Amino acid sequence: MRNQLWVTTAGGFTDQINGKLLVHCFVMMFLGFFGGFAWLISLADNVFHILPLPRMEIPVPDQKELLRNTHTGPLMNAMYVMIVVLLGPILKFTARQAKWVYYGAIVTLWGNAVGYSAAVYAPERGLQPIGDWPNLLSYASFYVAVVGVTTLTAICLFSAVRLARVRSLG
Repeated sequence: MRNQLWVTTAGGFTDQINGKLLVHCFVMMFLGFFGGFAWLISLADNVFHILPLPRMEIPVPDQKELLRNTHTGPLMNAMYVMIVVLLGPILKFTARQAKWVYYGAIVTLWGNAVGYSAAVYAPERGLQPIGDWPNLLSYASFYVAVVGVTTLTAICLFSAVRLARVRSLG
């Protein structure tokens, strides 16, 4: 009975789990859009001007590369998780694998979103566990995101290898 909460008889996620993962993915897409606006404003020297709206001066940090990451990072992570959702029926997860993939995906999505956002304000960019709180937050968020993405990717790889080794009956 527990297995039916996570996977279908075909091995993919249940509709409810698919829906929950996709909600996180689409929220990440919107967060990536906001990061894109911040990047755009930075590239335009702190000016936001889209006709017919009036010209607005909005101060954003002068960290163009890091602002670009707040745009592309959440989008790319969301697309990766969407692909895993689509491949679920092919990879035929067990209920246990599905749980690990599900939680790994959520940790990956949110860990990276927080990490990319905090890195904009961290002189060390979250690359080392030193410095002020934005850097430590960024580092810790990236750390858990790496654990999440490694876990879900390893499970997907294991499932793909298992499928590749299946011998045909003919």
